Amino acid sequence: MTESDHRAVLTLVERGRLAEAATKATSLVCKDDQPRYRLTLAWIELDRGRLAGCARQLAAARPGLTGVELARADCLGGLLRCAAGEHADAVAELSAALPRLRGDDRWSANALVGRGTANGYLRRLAAADADFAAAAPLYERIGEHTRSAACLHNRGFVALQAGDLPLALRRFDEAEAAGLHPARHPEVLIDRAQALVAAGLTGAARPVLTKAAGLLMEAGRGTKLAEALLAVAHCAARSGQPAVAAEAAGRAAVLFGRQGRTPWRPAARAVALASSSARPHVVVRVAAACDRHGWSLSAAELRFAAADRAKPEVARTLLAQVARHRHTGPAPVRALAWLARARLADNDRAVFAACRAGLLAVRRDALTMGAWELRAGMAAHTVALAELGLSTALASGRARSVLRWTDRCRAVAGDRPAVLPPADPEQARRLVALRSAIASGGSPSWVRKLERQVRASDLAARGMEDTGQDWSYPELFRALGDATLVSFLIHNGHYCSVSITDGRCRFRLLGKVSEVTEAIRSLRFASRAGTGTTTRLDELLGITGDRPLVIVPVGGLHTLPWAALPSCRGRAVSVAPSIGAWLRAATPRPTTGEKVWLAGPRLRHAAAEAKSLHAVHGGQLRTGRAATVPAALAAMDGADLVHIAAHGRFREDQPLFSCVELADGPLFGYDVQRLPRPPRRVVLSACDAGRAAVWPGGEAIGMATALLRCGTATVIASLLPVPDRQAVRLVTALHAGLAQGQRPAAALANAQAEHGHLGFSCFGAG
Repeated sequence: MTESDHRAVLTLVERGRLAEAATKATSLVCKDDQPRYRLTLAWIELDRGRLAGCARQLAAARPGLTGVELARADCLGGLLRCAAGEHADAVAELSAALPRLRGDDRWSANALVGRGTANGYLRRLAAADADFAAAAPLYERIGEHTRSAACLHNRGFVALQAGDLPLALRRFDEAEAAGLHPARHPEVLIDRAQALVAAGLTGAARPVLTKAAGLLMEAGRGTKLAEALLAVAHCAARSGQPAVAAEAAGRAAVLFGRQGRTPWRPAARAVALASSSARPHVVVRVAAACDRHGWSLSAAELRFAAADRAKPEVARTLLAQVARHRHTGPAPVRALAWLARARLADNDRAVFAACRAGLLAVRRDALTMGAWELRAGMAAHTVALAELGLSTALASGRARSVLRWTDRCRAVAGDRPAVLPPADPEQARRLVALRSAIASGGSPSWVRKLERQVRASDLAARGMEDTGQDWSYPELFRALGDATLVSFLIHNGHYCSVSITDGRCRFRLLGKVSEVTEAIRSLRFASRAGTGTTTRLDELLGITGDRPLVIVPVGGLHTLPWAALPSCRGRAVSVAPSIGAWLRAATPRPTTGEKVWLAGPRLRHAAAEAKSLHAVHGGQLRTGRAATVPAALAAMDGADLVHIAAHGRFREDQPLFSCVELADGPLFGYDVQRLPRPPRRVVLSACDAGRAAVWPGGEAIGMATALLRCGTATVIASLLPVPDRQAVRLVTALHAGLAQGQRPAAALANAQAEHGHLGFSCFGAG
């Protein structure tokens, strides 16, 4: 009977029902105190995070064990040391046990996984990856496919340690597809969330961690619950929620203490202390403990936060300790280290050099990522560097220095993808499935699941280094000609601007952020309601003159329909994400010369709009059932001009799911990223198609920016709901101007002067 009871216990363990397994195993030991049953109970106690209980059961089992059973006990002892954070000792014990486990595939694989985990924390990453790779086929050989998938997931953890976020996310996805389901193995969610936090996507990480913590608590997985709480604390700290961070870190520290996992406690204490007024000697002690146990980012963040509150001599010592790591470790550590170096600098030249090096360190990492969302998230790590560099530039009083520095900060994520995304049949299939689910009225839960799959696949895409060169002032002056460039920035609660006219740079302090924000809100409301415009924003932003304008916005200005300003009425205005992006967009590129006219369903005047434009200008026409997403993408490939009249939808929560509706469903931002040869010019006659979400690092993401980032030179789209009938007249006049050779921004301005602005803006090269 006891053997069947033992098998039942093992089944419960495999199903993740550890509390129930522990009760049955304890009962089994009471019935029949066999050492191997105690070994099973020790394993369960370890999995539950009860390290002292594991050690007791292991000590009780050892005297009665011999041969391979004793080797298993030694393996479990090494795993116990690994869980306790004694990673060097764990590697030694597991390495000693492995030769004695030869022929025992299950326990050999367990030992390799434990050693791989310990090597990972010791940052012996090649050795860790090799251990996990060696364990996977052993598990496969004994039919443990889920554990084999866990090895693949662990190789993702190693990639995360190495700073290769796309590879980490790709391996996490592959492991889940191979059977490592988060519902039964919620610990995998912690690693995924940590990858998102490392990429600056704390908003995306938070719900993942909340789900993980709930599942781990329900399953009685104390070890991983403590780690989940620590990850929650890091996430809250980076989101500017110090109270939440301190509470989660405190709970994690208590759990680590109860579990005897002493090396983990400094990481939790560091998060709590970073937002408190801890005494310098406490900070020094905890930061040193973090360093000893491999928590380099926690140590750096704690020292940096404490330096702000310390006396000058203590602050310099703390900053110098942080600055030592500027050439090693993941991008967030290096960015903070270069910031510390900049804080220690004694002249402007040294400050700029350190801040520039920090920005480049993050940019290099960002450009390994194919997903624009990850790149934009990485820019969040550079906010403090940007602020310090900008403050130094402003103090210098040199407008050119301010403009150069501001634009350099905007280019952290790269002004465009270094290479176009490769053909990905699986991602194409996911997008088709998502489109079909939406078009057929699929359940919200099913649609959300498909969206998660599309997004996850995009995040796992790899990029390549950008070879684009920095711009020069002579190049910029030549490109501007008689136009005026105005680049906006925010500093000390005010909007500021640097303008260039006829080769002369001028810096201006503008209105308060709160005043500008309220004026933008009022103008957008007035524009939507058709109740006219206001001169208040012109006064706050200092827009004057009648020359063509190139605008580089920041913050809330990304949401502003510029043509609604009295100073911009009838004036050619181009809006660009950065100076570098504008210059590249203005560079001529070959096209097929084709014009494409597309009309989506359920929009009263859309088909008539597309047909009338096609009748005048020729090219390809796609309306009704012919206007499908595949047909649209095929026609758009390399086209000179694409016009889409359709319903538009902007997604603040997932901006690359912003879309225009075609016959078979939505054409997403994710779709246009897949174009091998983006069209040169695109007109989106659709509601809100020009809107973008602004991320913490300042990057803007939406349908129009997705087109610009993948290489489209000009996008004309509205930031407001578009009145159908009025839009027909506006775009007819717009295309007439383009056909006459007018530049896009000028053609749009002339059409708006006659038919109203309707919220349309010209993005990119105008």
